[in-house]
Amino acid sequence: MTKLAWTTLAALVFFAGALAITLAFAATVFGIPRADLSGVALLLVGSGGIVGIAALILMHPAVLGRIGGVRGHLVGVSLIGSLLLSGMVLAGSWEMFLSEHDLSVLLTMLLFASLLAAGFSLYGAAPLARRVEQLRRGTARLASGELQTKVPVEGHDELAGLARDFNRMARDLQRATKREREVESARRDLIAAISHDLRTPLASARALIEAISDGVVADPESKARYLESARRELEKLGELVNDLFELAQLDAGVLRMDLEETSLRDLISDTLSSFNLQAEGKGVRLIGEVSEDVDPVLANPSKLQRVLYNLVANALRHTPTDGTIFLRATADEEVVRVEVSDSGEGIAPEDLPHIFERSFRGEKSRTRAGMEDDSSAGLGLAIARGLIEAHGGEIKAESRLGHGSSFRFTLRRG
Repeated sequence: MTKLAWTTLAALVFFAGALAITLAFAATVFGIPRADLSGVALLLVGSGGIVGIAALILMHPAVLGRIGGVRGHLVGVSLIGSLLLSGMVLAGSWEMFLSEHDLSVLLTMLLFASLLAAGFSLYGAAPLARRVEQLRRGTARLASGELQTKVPVEGHDELAGLARDFNRMARDLQRATKREREVESARRDLIAAISHDLRTPLASARALIEAISDGVVADPESKARYLESARRELEKLGELVNDLFELAQLDAGVLRMDLEETSLRDLISDTLSSFNLQAEGKGVRLIGEVSEDVDPVLANPSKLQRVLYNLVANALRHTPTDGTIFLRATADEEVVRVEVSDSGEGIAPEDLPHIFERSFRGEKSRTRAGMEDDSSAGLGLAIARGLIEAHGGEIKAESRLGHGSSFRFTLRRG
């Protein structure tokens, strides 16, 4: 059914309902004799139908829309309503055979009432038009890039709700734009960090291999040492590429995470074992503390091992000689809590909210002196957070500058 057909049907239903209510009141409240109801009904149908059709035509958007502005629309609707009322009154007066003098007085009163209605409509439309204009100007400023734009909220009607929605949209757009700029800045920093960390092992491996190829190193022992150094540099390069690939999967939400009941105790033991030699060489103590009731946890063993590895490697990187690293695991009713804490230099308060961001290095608060083997491009903590969240857990950090840092995360129990 077309829009015109729906409009016509709705108008007929409304007209029939209004006629039925009017006749019911006429018979019960106004005391019109039942014998006169048919004549009254014919009068209402005739005059009301003609005037109603004229009012519908005038109120059609194609007609009323030619009147510009809210003021014009409200005045137009008021005049159309006055036309409808005047037509009905005149039709009734004609049937009652009023004298010509009485009809003139009635016409004068109707004209005066119509003018008053138009004036009151114009007066009432002024604040509405002003509020609509405020919204229009606010929209124009927002479109021109003034994201701090706000419009006043007046009253409790639909326009007030629209103003509140506009202000909310402007705030959301401002936050989204700020976040987009931060993401773009982080992307540039990440690209710069990755470019540096890719270039360093690649250049080292190339120099070592060229030295062997050009005959700079001739004896077998030196060649073996150069090749071993080149292999280590290429391993760093491979680890960095793997970090980037894993982070891209986490960001895209396509990393497969098959969870199973896993022994956290075994994973912690393996992690400590893999770092023992490195910690001893640096003079750092590695201590593991695992409660008896932590197992099993619901996890992906390889991914959880990666989290533990990243956190312990990060702690070892920032813990000086004679320092201590604790790896603890305790069980609550529904979750297992894991903590990796160190006695390193700590993290500055202004850096702490950003440590899980990609490419964050925190040179101001966590020195990298002596860390020539670091090629993580600052991705380790970002990957740890992504993997823990993919496990359905939470990860957070606490730190005091000069007193060490603590990283805690939760896992669901199996």
